[in-house]
Amino acid sequence: MQWSDLSVKHKLFRHVLFWVALFFTYVLGFGGSGQYFWNNVETTALKLPFYIAAAYTFNYWQVPRFLKNKRVFLFSISLLITSFALAAGFKLVILWQSGYDQQFLNLPSYFTKMLMFYMPALIMYAYQTERQRHQERTRLLMMQKEKSDTELKYLKAQLNPHFLFNTLNNLYSFVVNQSPKAPDIILQLSDVLDYVLYKSQADQVSISEELKAIENYIALEQTRYGDRLHVSFTRSDMSGAQQIAPLLLLSIVENAFKHGASGTISNPEIRINIDQEPGLLHFHVWNTKDSQFAGAKNDDYKEGIGLENIRRQLNLVYPEKHELTIDQDPAYFDLHLTIKTA
Repeated sequence: MQWSDLSVKHKLFRHVLFWVALFFTYVLGFGGSGQYFWNNVETTALKLPFYIAAAYTFNYWQVPRFLKNKRVFLFSISLLITSFALAAGFKLVILWQSGYDQQFLNLPSYFTKMLMFYMPALIMYAYQTERQRHQERTRLLMMQKEKSDTELKYLKAQLNPHFLFNTLNNLYSFVVNQSPKAPDIILQLSDVLDYVLYKSQADQVSISEELKAIENYIALEQTRYGDRLHVSFTRSDMSGAQQIAPLLLLSIVENAFKHGASGTISNPEIRINIDQEPGLLHFHVWNTKDSQFAGAKNDDYKEGIGLENIRRQLNLVYPEKHELTIDQDPAYFDLHLTIKTA
C-alpha cells in the first residue's frame, strides 16, 4: 500500500471520527431519557446532513475559493445563499415531518438555523487552520534544521583539509629524514584520521573522544616543534557520559597552535585546560602570538577556519547554551569557553 493511500484513509478516518463525536456530543449534551432521548436522537440525525453540507461547502469551497483569495463580496454572497438553502431545506424536512402545520421560515428562525448549522463548520475551520499552522511551523523548523546541518557540515569541511594538510606536512618531513618517530606519528595520525573522517560525522561524541583527538594532535605538533614550544595540557576527570559537538574544541586548539607557535615568536607557549562539572564544560586556551604582526595575526584568526568559524558552530549547535569570552593584547590570546552540555 502506497503512502498516499494511507494518507487518504487516515484523513477519511479523522473526518468520520469528527462527525461521530459531534453526533454523540449533541445527543448526550441535551441529556434526558426515554422518549425525549430518542426524539433528540432523531432530531440530531435529521440535522447531521445539514451540518455536514455546511461544513464542507464552507471549508472546501467558500474559504479556499473566495476568502483566501480576498474575494470577500463573493464569499459573503455565497455564504448567504448556502445558509438560506440549508435553513430552508431543514425547515421543509421539519414541515414534512409535522404535516406542514408550521410557519415556513422567518428572519429570526433563519439566523438561528444559520448559527446552528455553521457551528461545526467553524470548529472544523479552526482545527484545520491550527493544523496547517502546525505543519507550516514543522516544515520551517525542518528547513531551518536542514540548513543548519548543511552549514555545520560545511564548517567541518573547512576544518578537516586544513588540519590534515598541516599534519601530513609534518609526517612528510619525518619520513624523508627517516626519523624513528615516524611510526608513532603514523599511529597518532591514524587515530586522528579515524576521528576526523568518521567519528566526527555524528552530531555528538563523548568528551573523552574529543580529548583523545586533542592529545594526539598535541603530540603530533610537539613532535614538529620540539623543545622550542612549551605546551601545557591539564584536564579534570572526564569519565562521565557528557557529550559534545565533534571538532569544536579541536578547532580551537588547532588555531592556538597556528597562531601561538609561529617561528617568529621567541618563546612560544600554549596552555590548554579543560574542566567539567554537572551540565557544564569549561575550556580555556591561552597562547602567545607575534607582537610585531598582531594586526595581521588577529585578522587571520578571524577569517575562514578561525574565530568566526568557531563562533558560527557554537551558535548553530549551542544556541544560548554557551559563553565565549576572549582577552588579548599584542603578546597573547586568551580564550574561555563554557558550554551547557545538559
